[in-house]
Amino acid sequence: MPRLQRDILLGFALICCLAISLMSSNLLRWADQSLYDSQTRWLRARMPSALPQDVVVIGLDEAAYESIPEPYALWHRHLGELLAGLAEAKPAVVGLATPLPVRSYDFLIKGIDAPLIDGIKRLRAAAPLVVGQPMGIGRQLRPIAPELLAAAGNSTVASLAICEDSDGTVRRIYQQRCVTEDKNEPFAHAMAKHMGRDGSPSGMIDYSAGGEIEYLPFREVLGWIRQGQAEQLKSRIQGRAVVVASLLPTEARYRLPVSLAAWERGSRTEPGAVAHVQALRSLLSRGLIERVSEPVSLVLAVLGALLWFGRNGWIKLAALLATACAVVAGSTYAIWQGHYLHTGALLAVVLMAFLARLIWESVRHYREKQLLRSAFAGHVSPQVMRAILGGALQPDADGERCKVTILFADIRGFTARSENSTPEAMIALLNRYYAEASAAIHARGGAIDKFIGDGLMATFGVPQPLPAPERNALEAAQDMLVRISRLNTELVAEGLAPLEIGIGIHSGEVLAGYVGTRKRRDFMVIGDPVNTASRLESMSKTVGYPVVCSNEVAASVGFAGGMVDLGQQDIKGRSPLHVWGWNPPLAKRVKKARP
Repeated sequence: MPRLQRDILLGFALICCLAISLMSSNLLRWADQSLYDSQTRWLRARMPSALPQDVVVIGLDEAAYESIPEPYALWHRHLGELLAGLAEAKPAVVGLATPLPVRSYDFLIKGIDAPLIDGIKRLRAAAPLVVGQPMGIGRQLRPIAPELLAAAGNSTVASLAICEDSDGTVRRIYQQRCVTEDKNEPFAHAMAKHMGRDGSPSGMIDYSAGGEIEYLPFREVLGWIRQGQAEQLKSRIQGRAVVVASLLPTEARYRLPVSLAAWERGSRTEPGAVAHVQALRSLLSRGLIERVSEPVSLVLAVLGALLWFGRNGWIKLAALLATACAVVAGSTYAIWQGHYLHTGALLAVVLMAFLARLIWESVRHYREKQLLRSAFAGHVSPQVMRAILGGALQPDADGERCKVTILFADIRGFTARSENSTPEAMIALLNRYYAEASAAIHARGGAIDKFIGDGLMATFGVPQPLPAPERNALEAAQDMLVRISRLNTELVAEGLAPLEIGIGIHSGEVLAGYVGTRKRRDFMVIGDPVNTASRLESMSKTVGYPVVCSNEVAASVGFAGGMVDLGQQDIKGRSPLHVWGWNPPLAKRVKKARP
């Protein structure tokens, strides 16, 4: 298997392991919870689930406490009347989410317990009763007076304890870490069982079920009962679940993902009874929202990790956004169907796979460019290297027509000079010459196309575009002559003959691109301007100027700098050409030194 494919598969395996670990842990619980709250609010606003019969809440509010002179601990008679009246109205089930007295007060007021005990018995004879116990001291539920507990029955007692998630929000009624020593089942579950509905205690409350929670004031309901308006009460609660709850502002309050209480619109903290009522509504509707099974979560994690595959680009980015939208939309629909998954963790897996591939490719491309740079830095000019590394030059692309300025340079009398010297000395001399010539050309944005023995060819405008390639070529020619002048000073000091060069410059349209086979290709320019520039370089030997350029090149600088019009000149292989000779001002100081 090729190394690249092996690395990609190993990377995918690593991403899968990380994804599975992330989905199995609670590292991103905060993200899961935040997304769940947002999705729940969206569902509640746009796709609320209606209840065939909503839960009836009878609220002990401030008005009730103001109308009854006794303290709540002595409300036995009033509560007894309420329960007896509810028995006549035939509810499906009644739950007391308000605490019953913790002890008998017969020692204080003779016979005070009797009305409440009678009311409990009469209600139990007519409908199921669930007595809620709030959290007491330590990990125990608040006790109930033995006399009242005997009337209600131990089997009717349920827990009103509420366990918040790690961020302080109530999303479940039951969590293993918050189970009391009494181990009573949650209040909402106990009531739902009496209506033939059940669910996993660990399920999440469906906050999209039902509308706002409203309540019947305790004082109003008690008034109906005392005034003999049985039908008024019966029409409201017959066959329905009834919760009697304390809704005082002083009750322990909890933060919920949504605002539910109609009497406190917009509030994010509400009495604990509201959470129990919503849990009951969830059970009576589609049920609590259950977490998807572990195998399904892991399969989704592996599917999310598939974003590791594929080269990065706009299509890959679009795939990332589409996948993220699909995850959010799919998980929202899953919540609507009663299933919950770790949306935040799954989105993190998708983003991790995308970024991991992006980082891996970036590192790999950087290493490839560094290797390419080190391997071919001495074979191509810096401009060509930058174009290759930047992707401007594609080996498989067809040639491109473009206007370019060509510069040819050649050493005069090099053949005769080499006859009187060793090959090693000639190569050393050429290297010194090319080092100076290349520096001049590269400094002006030119690119060395090729070295031809003691000559060279350079291009201006390809592969690096230039605003005025003709001017750049002329400046490079001037700099070359200045540098050769300095080199000649060194050569004379070493006892060697100085160098003399000729330069030809022409501009025109060429075909630029790669030429060769798949195994060996060179970037080059092809066209008449190349041959013409070579002929102009040869002409410099006879016209007496170190630089000879075409009229178009000279016109680019306004024929300035001491250019001399040489008129129409015959060019071998083409029609006559208007040319100019130039002895650059800075190069006039070049003297033909003698060893």
